[in-house]
Amino acid sequence: MMAGTFDARLWVALILLIAVATGLIRLWLWQRAAAVADRAPAWRLLTLAGLQVLAAALLWFTLFPPPAVLRSGTLIVATAGSPATIATVPGDVLVALPEAGEIEGAGRMPDLATALRRHASASRIRIEGQGLVPRDHTPLPLPVDFDPPPLPGGLIDVTLPDPAAPGAVVQVGGQVGTLPAGTVELVDPADTVVDRVRVVANQRFFLAASTRAPGLALFDLRLRDAAGRLVERIVVPVETRPQTPPRIRVLAGAPGPETKYLQRWAQDAGIDLGIDIDLGAGIQLGDAPLALNATALGAIDLVVIDDRRWEALGAGGRAALAGAVDRGMGLLLRPTGALSPATRRDWANLGLTLTGSGEVLPLQLDPPAAGPATPETPEPEPDALPELGRLDTTVTGTDAVSIIRDPEGTPLASWRARGRGRVGVWTVTDSYALVLTGRPDRYGELWSALFSDLARAGDASRATVPDIPRAGTRFAVCGLSGQASVIGPDGTGQPLRIDPATGDQACAGVWPERSGWHLVRDGRGRETNVFVQPADATPSLVAAAHRSATLALTHAAARTAASAASVQAEGSPWPWFIGLLATLTGLWGMERNRTIALPGWIRRLRPTGRQT
Repeated sequence: MMAGTFDARLWVALILLIAVATGLIRLWLWQRAAAVADRAPAWRLLTLAGLQVLAAALLWFTLFPPPAVLRSGTLIVATAGSPATIATVPGDVLVALPEAGEIEGAGRMPDLATALRRHASASRIRIEGQGLVPRDHTPLPLPVDFDPPPLPGGLIDVTLPDPAAPGAVVQVGGQVGTLPAGTVELVDPADTVVDRVRVVANQRFFLAASTRAPGLALFDLRLRDAAGRLVERIVVPVETRPQTPPRIRVLAGAPGPETKYLQRWAQDAGIDLGIDIDLGAGIQLGDAPLALNATALGAIDLVVIDDRRWEALGAGGRAALAGAVDRGMGLLLRPTGALSPATRRDWANLGLTLTGSGEVLPLQLDPPAAGPATPETPEPEPDALPELGRLDTTVTGTDAVSIIRDPEGTPLASWRARGRGRVGVWTVTDSYALVLTGRPDRYGELWSALFSDLARAGDASRATVPDIPRAGTRFAVCGLSGQASVIGPDGTGQPLRIDPATGDQACAGVWPERSGWHLVRDGRGRETNVFVQPADATPSLVAAAHRSATLALTHAAARTAASAASVQAEGSPWPWFIGLLATLTGLWGMERNRTIALPGWIRRLRPTGRQT
């Protein structure tokens, strides 16, 4: 309540109390001053006093009427997929949002917020159909009833790949809905199936493809049923852009095949990798020794060091590596056997507390995905991978991030953040055996994953798009700076306004009219390519997203049920004013005519005294 309203009520209450008290005192004094024969009967005094108190109360409620409860029936909201006829009961209000079809007896509303404003008396909300679109994904002030429809049979989740370097492997993930069985295939721009996997209902999948020359390419993700018929498809945009190769230094305590094949792979992949092998007694192999100081380590993105070289470092060298990690450098620890207690303590101080015996255990990596198959030829059997070795060593705690796992889920490589950098551990002892058995691709995938996750993070020089954009639907672009704009496929541009409410995320809304590649440019000259899907792309994915978001809103709105029941509005003063006029009229009449006697039927009810 505002201070002004509180002061007004206080003053009015004081005035009414003084007026009622004055009137009652006046009646008492009038009664005492009158002669005994002229005094009014007791019932008249009580009636006059009661009417004065009643008049004061009615005047108070006329000035400050009590609030009226707003709640009435249920607001039924029809969305896409709602039936043409929806059952209602007296008091319910039926509205249809723009995406809903023809609904019998429903009033059209441009959005849910308008429906809530126009029908503020509703006590609950009932959502019919597939659910609310992003336009209406706002917290709801009332409890919500939503009976979600079954999940569609197509693609209900798709994760598109991030921009990658030439020659890198990009992955496309997702989930299939209620389709009993089928296949998901990834097709390159030349209409060649590059990866395929069988799926069943509600199963997740991952497909991979290799990038080639820098540029923009459109792959195709297709879902087919068990008979090979196309169920759904979505365009997979792939942006390949040249990247500055990471600067990596390998510090080893002895030469070995792992460092040899790692250096060969790095040369083929265009990675700036140097090897520094210290044999002791001042004997050095490989590249020039790395000076362990802030200046030299500041020019390195990742240091790979084994346990023997770590133990050969002095306290100053170990402290220099830890300080470089705090400033953003990555550090990969590569144990080659059972660790000494001192090394375990040192690595625990870096953030990696290791448990396990340190014994070498056999390791069988998961086989690669089967190659593409056709109805004429069966699927080829995957090549068997060699048996490798891994140390019985794992990182304790739940905050460690796993980079690579074996088929049983045991982490083979994990990392933890330290300062601005990351410290990781790699427990596979002989990954080079993959190269010796003709699988250099798998060898490169493993080490590429390690380097990508642990190397010094570069500048986030481009904007990000959290969702999959579609033509005709608003989507957000975040990470903008200055005066941003978006250029459509036809070359026309429009400015973007950064929403201050997004804070450090610096997001702006985009409403694309056409599908295709869009270019987002901000005030710092940074450019980001964004592919906008056609408006009718993956209807199953859209329906599943609406269903999931509406369920989340339903659970959040359930917690507001108690406060929703207490929503009230200012009451009407007119009934109280009419009662005040009637009371004042009666009071005026009794004051004017002091000879009014009791009605005869009341006098007859009075007991009569016995005559003596």
